[in-house]
Amino acid sequence: MSRQFRWGDASRMDSSDEGRTLILRSALDSMVELGIEGFSIDDVAERANISRRTLYRYYGTKKELIQAVISAENRAFFEEMQHGLSAYEDDFEAYLEECVCFAVRYRERHGGFHHNYLARNVTAEVFAYILENIAPMWHHVLDGPYRRYVKKYGPSLASLDDVIGLISRIGLAYSLVPADESAIRAQMRLLRRVPDKASG
Repeated sequence: MSRQFRWGDASRMDSSDEGRTLILRSALDSMVELGIEGFSIDDVAERANISRRTLYRYYGTKKELIQAVISAENRAFFEEMQHGLSAYEDDFEAYLEECVCFAVRYRERHGGFHHNYLARNVTAEVFAYILENIAPMWHHVLDGPYRRYVKKYGPSLASLDDVIGLISRIGLAYSLVPADESAIRAQMRLLRRVPDKASG
């Protein structure tokens, strides 16, 4: 029989994982409504129907809670992207284009990439954390297609780390300031490998 934890005056959770999920969902809702700088621990605790003390058992600071929300949202995004774009994995340049277009479509389906909380009073520190957090996720998604690309065309002018640095910033930019998909595709194709005229 699973132990039940008391989370709030009107709530019981079957597990600490369920409680953590509730806290993260409540924090995300607060961030969407009030902005990253505008929401408070009290806002989250009230939405989750738990005490501040309970919340602090899982997330010791507001910064830690923000990072946990960002990490959870990033994981959901990358899992869906990798699953949805598997057909492009043998064409690295097309895959990069599809990744960016997917990010914009994801924004439209989910009410905003990162649920629009990025656009509200986001500090440089938060952006830096987002880029740091998504780098290993991009690496996981792009490593196989990149290796096949290098095997086919020889050593690339850009390292995978440089590609990740660029594509993550492009993806965030288009997600925050969306463009028509046809325009995105035309602009992304500017980054494609220039054919060797001597061999053409």
